[in-house]
Order: sequence, then structure tokens, then C-alpha cells
Amino acid sequence: MPLPKIIVKTRSEIRIVHGNPWIFSNEIENFSEIKKLEKGSLVEVVIKKDQSFGIAYFNPQSLISARILSYNSQQKIDEDFFIEKISAALKFREKFFNKPFYRLIHSEGDFLPGLVIDRFGDVFSCQISTAGMENLLPLITSALKKIFTNPKIILRNDVEARRFEGLESYVKTVDCEIADEIAIEENDIKYQIDVKNGQKTGWFFDQRKNREFIGSISKDCDVLDAFCYLGGFGLNSLKNQAKSVTFIDSSKEALDKIPSSENVEIINEKVFDALEKLDQQQRRFDIVLLDPPAFIKSKKDLFSGLKGYEKLIKLAVNLVKKGGVLMLTSCSHHASINELVAAVNDGLRKSNNYAGRPARLIRTFGADVDHPVHPALKENEYLKSLTFIIE
Repeated sequence: MPLPKIIVKTRSEIRIVHGNPWIFSNEIENFSEIKKLEKGSLVEVVIKKDQSFGIAYFNPQSLISARILSYNSQQKIDEDFFIEKISAALKFREKFFNKPFYRLIHSEGDFLPGLVIDRFGDVFSCQISTAGMENLLPLITSALKKIFTNPKIILRNDVEARRFEGLESYVKTVDCEIADEIAIEENDIKYQIDVKNGQKTGWFFDQRKNREFIGSISKDCDVLDAFCYLGGFGLNSLKNQAKSVTFIDSSKEALDKIPSSENVEIINEKVFDALEKLDQQQRRFDIVLLDPPAFIKSKKDLFSGLKGYEKLIKLAVNLVKKGGVLMLTSCSHHASINELVAAVNDGLRKSNNYAGRPARLIRTFGADVDHPVHPALKENEYLKSLTFIIE
């Protein structure tokens, strides 16, 4: 049976033809005719007066109404389709990682929009953010079972993006039992993570290279790891002979998982409050790491979010020793590198002790290689890491 067709407006074709996989509701010529389709329905994408362009899934309730799955209009979106895509993603990861701990599927970066899968050995933490992928979930789980031996699958479908697709939030396992804590390894450091209740899918593989970088410059340093979660940055520092590490997070459950030692300090408090108190105590650090949650969750939050980063920098820079390092990471894809640098500069300029302390940007970075970026979709490149030397 032929799929329903969506017709892309002429003025919108160039962006689609150039590779952008998103089609917005106001770019669909016949939107009024097809808006009664069930959310998540598969559709044929048509351009240039009935020229078939590919297959997408469609949701009339979402601003991004269609996301392209295949540029072959004859493609069957079945179990074999997902076996092929996931197997290709696996082959790529195995070139870079000799242990099974990585992001296996990174949505549009692996040509499976709306799907994220993080692999923790034989545990696969899946996150679906769109109605189209939700409809295809049985095919995804069956494909995983064909590719891997006895995979344990958990659905961490509790992200806010689902609300915009008209989807409910839930967390559940798929025909399996998963321990409350599972062991993973990254940069030769072992962690105990909670895939059922932990943040996002349970861990943040995207920061792997940034943690490794900080570790490489941490010898004999006093390090502050703020918004630390399970302490990834600070533990990389300790591995590389940091003098001391101070961990700050508002989650006691996360902090309880960080190994204690005589050169470790744990602060369970809101980070902004803790930074102010540390400044009042005249505490100073060689390296200050700031890894906050996204301050900018939508375009309307851009101004207030950038002000949030500015305030964070204003507080944190006072804690950096002369010649020390300040790293800010942001997972707000709505903010560009240039906007973040400007926010940092404003925060530096407005800090109490900044006079005569110029800053130099020495490193910009994104996510690790298991988070490939779709070249025609800048939104896929969400993580930015900025490292400064503060004089």
C-alpha cells in the first residue's frame, strides 16, 4: 500500500535537497490535507512537482513535522532497515573503542532521528524523543536482539522533548531485569551507574575526551569539579595525580557514588550557592570545571540562558588561581560557540576581581567520536567545551 505523500514547498526544497533531514510544518504544501494522519505515520516526501525524494515519519502536532529516514522512496522501514543502520553504527564505534562502553546511536548523526542508544556492556539504554520512532520501537528492540547476544534493554523515555511530540513519559525495561547499579569503564576509570534513575541515559559519554584532557593537565593541581554528577572530571584528575579535588553537586545520590579519600572534598549544595561560599572563604583552585545542565532548552530561553552562563562565570573566575584553568561546557544546542564566548567574556568583565586578569581561550571542543554530527544539521552539534587560561 502506497504511503501518504507530503509535498515540500518550492522555496523550502533547497534546504532539504542540501541534506537537512527536518521538514517544518510551514514547509509542507499539503499540510491541511494530511494533518489528520496519526502522529508518527510514515510518509513519502515529494519535491519539485511530484518528484519522490524519500521516506520520513510525520507528526502534525510537532513544529518539526517530518524527519527523513531514507532517501530511497522504495525503502522498507522494517527490522532489516534497523539491523543495517545499527550494525553500521556498531562497526564504526568498534574502530575507536576496544571496550563496549559508548553511544551506539546518536539520532540524526547516525541517520536515525529521534533515537539515542547508549551501550553499557550488555545493557542498552534507549531514549526515544519522537512519535515516529516510538511507533517503530518494536523493530528497534528486535534488531538489537538480532545483532547482540541477550541484550538487556531499558527505555529511558523520560525526556522533556517527548512532550512536544504528544508522547507520555516513562521508564521501563524490555523483557529483562537490570541491576540497580551497573559497572562501566571510561579512560581506565570504573564507575557504578544507575541506568534506571540516573541523569539522561545514566551516563554522559560525550564528555569522555574533555575529561581526559583535564586529567592530562591535573598533576599537582587543586581542582574544583562543579555540577560533577558522578565525578567524571575530578576522578580523571585524581587518576593523574591531582593534589586535591573538590566535588560539588546538588544530588546527594550522585555524590555518594564518588570514592572518598584524604584529598577529596564533597559539597552537596546548589552550585551557585557553593561558589559564593568558596569565594567568601578565599578558596582558590588551579583548575575550575563547570559542567552545568542545559540553561537554554528552547530558542525563547536564549537570552536568559546566556545570562545564566554569564553569572556562573562571574562567580567561578574568582576561584581560579593566577595562571589557572577555567573550563565551561554547555549542552545547549541553541547557543552558538560565539554566543557562549561572549557570555563568558561578559561574566569575566563583571567579576569582582577581574581587573588586570585577562583571559585566553586555549581550547574549544565538542563531543567524542561516538557522537557524530550530521553536517547539514547544526542542532546535532550540541556540546561545546571552552577552556580558558586566567591570568
